[in-house]
Amino acid sequence: MLLKQSKSRWRHRLSWGTAFLCLAVPHLSMGAANLETQQTLDKLQEASLTVLAASICAGTYDNGSEKSTGNRYLADYGWDTQYYAFQDGKAQVHFTLARHRGLVQGKPLAVLAFRGSQTQGDWQLNLKTDQVLFPGGKPKEPEAKNAPAVHQGFLQYARAALDCPVDLDGDGTPDNIPAYLKTHPDQQLLLTGHSLGGAGAVLYGAELVQQGASPSQLPIITFGAPAVGNPAFAKTYGSRLDLLRIYTSLDPVPGLVQTFCGGYQQFGREKEYRLSGNYTDYQHPISYYLDLAVRDYHQVRKEALDEGLIQPLPKRSLKGNGPIVALAVFCRDNGADTRFSPDLSQFLLDEYRSLLPRYVVIASEHTREAGEEIPAQDLRGKALAAGAQYLIVVHGERQRLGQTDKWAISLGQEVVDLKNGGVLSLTTGSTRVRFEQGILQSTLRLLENQKIALRQLLPVNSQQTVNEIE
Repeated sequence: MLLKQSKSRWRHRLSWGTAFLCLAVPHLSMGAANLETQQTLDKLQEASLTVLAASICAGTYDNGSEKSTGNRYLADYGWDTQYYAFQDGKAQVHFTLARHRGLVQGKPLAVLAFRGSQTQGDWQLNLKTDQVLFPGGKPKEPEAKNAPAVHQGFLQYARAALDCPVDLDGDGTPDNIPAYLKTHPDQQLLLTGHSLGGAGAVLYGAELVQQGASPSQLPIITFGAPAVGNPAFAKTYGSRLDLLRIYTSLDPVPGLVQTFCGGYQQFGREKEYRLSGNYTDYQHPISYYLDLAVRDYHQVRKEALDEGLIQPLPKRSLKGNGPIVALAVFCRDNGADTRFSPDLSQFLLDEYRSLLPRYVVIASEHTREAGEEIPAQDLRGKALAAGAQYLIVVHGERQRLGQTDKWAISLGQEVVDLKNGGVLSLTTGSTRVRFEQGILQSTLRLLENQKIALRQLLPVNSQQTVNEIE
């Protein structure tokens, strides 16, 4: 029974901006073709895909894409999202299907992101730890100890998802996923999930491969996911699934069933996000995985830049018509621990450059402590000297809440008409950072309001592509 299905179809689409959402590796330098070069570029592509997966996973917890700031943000980059809640017997599954409206690296890409535990029914599935044979699903007998077997509850979850009618290509009719993948060999379907959802993604992929789908079409990325099967299952399907398991240093869930039940084994490629216990003693929420994924992407992108494999994003873009906008971005951390969070200055700079068709970056500063900023008159002078008709000044700041170790994010945006010298718009907002809403999610929530104000005042990009950037 299909309980709920909701669609979010937004027409706005930005340019490269935060490039991981377009999955477009920036322009390569000539002559870069050796193995080490390819490894770095592969790391960059994987980091891009990981942020995409974490973004959509985070949106699944909002129980409908129309409620998710993250999914509306994805829509700006050409992604349509569709949320599903499906009841099959005693198993209820919640997942999001995201489709890119264009091609990604020359191929159509869709993402299935499975939600983690949030309801009593989810926890009832978690507690069904007895193993059943795979793919048969029958109870495992003692004499079958060397046969592949999996967690009973996780398999029920995956099979409920398989029974849910899914419109993979967006034509309005449900598709048989295994058959569709066979007849569309270029189609890529990224399977992802957090916690229980990660276990469901792995077994969903194993079921599709068992039914004849090609593993090359089914990359799998999980976040903080438990083991799903016994050593025999890991041995049999470890080489048949393209699985990347991501976990934080002290997340207990990936080792849970091995510790308390025994007979389980993880498999696949591993990536550990190092997260200090002093930063947080509860490391399982998807918000941390999203923040760390974006931080990792920025670090890998810097590595590629330092090696000369990609070109830096431009500080000036003057193609096309319309007014030139001068951009100044200031970020201040006020002593906050930023070791495990995204570079907000880089993120905001990317976002505004992707919004503005014609721009000139006149200032970009990121300070840990309070410091002197460039005076307003100096900014206006620089903007006029650059030939700009408008000036946008962005202020991002982390603020401690009282004397506690709790923090908030504030974001301000000032739009100045340089011809008349007046302030057209001043938009500010602040929101608390918490387990359910990390650094990036908090920033996106505030940035959404800034974008609305900006679109009412100035022409912004809607269909620009990577290759159109100067």
